[in-house]
Amino acid sequence: MSRECHISSLVVHSRPERVQAISERIGLIEGAAVHGGAEAGKLIVTLETDTESQVVERINAIQLLDGVLAATLVFHHFEPVQERE
Repeated sequence: MSRECHISSLVVHSRPERVQAISERIGLIEGAAVHGGAEAGKLIVTLETDTESQVVERINAIQLLDGVLAATLVFHHFEPVQERE
């Protein structure tokens, strides 16, 4: 079974007063990064994972954060990882 690399991006809508705390919590999730866009409670987030199920798990974890209104998948790409010899 070959390994895969999954790259996803999300828009996370949150309560404006919770943006900083949510951004910090997302930053603690393995493979997640916040890339700004905090205007009006909207964050741009990328995920780098090994499997599709990890993408789903991390989106669910983000949706459950206090103050998150919605986490919407915008982009998802995966490809096999080339093993080095």
